[in-house]
Amino acid sequence: MFKKVFVFAICFATMGWAATKPDFSGNYGVQGKKNNRAIAASLHVVQTESAVEVTRTYGGKPVTNRFPLDGSEGGYTTEMGVHGKCRARLNKDTLLLESLVASPPNANAPSVRFDTVEEWRLSADTQTLTIKTEIKSPDISSDVMAAAFPKNPQTDKYQRLK
Repeated sequence: MFKKVFVFAICFATMGWAATKPDFSGNYGVQGKKNNRAIAASLHVVQTESAVEVTRTYGGKPVTNRFPLDGSEGGYTTEMGVHGKCRARLNKDTLLLESLVASPPNANAPSVRFDTVEEWRLSADTQTLTIKTEIKSPDISSDVMAAAFPKNPQTDKYQRLK
């Protein structure tokens, strides 16, 4: 009887461990030299049950956004100061961050919307964060998007800092 209870306890604990959500919390530095301003040199991530707060540092200037994990929308600000909405969701071992912003309208052109989706994945040892970023716009044709964002989608790697 004791053996059965012990085996059951081990199986139950293993199932619970396998079902745990990944925790992306930590500090990360970009791997390799990046000349693209849109890529943050460093990330500071705080993940809770309700949200993921991401601080990205661009050229020494930090920008913090809080992505709700409950399906609601939060406020979002780009590194250029443009405001929009954002949200997040966990899908197995992947964290999906989505932001939707619209360029400020001007007298000569209408506002243009941009939807950015990031897929975050941690390596098995949790030391490398891979972020695949795809930018979409319902207001711009695919050929103009391809010319404006030739590396879309783009994948960047960050190393966890001690």
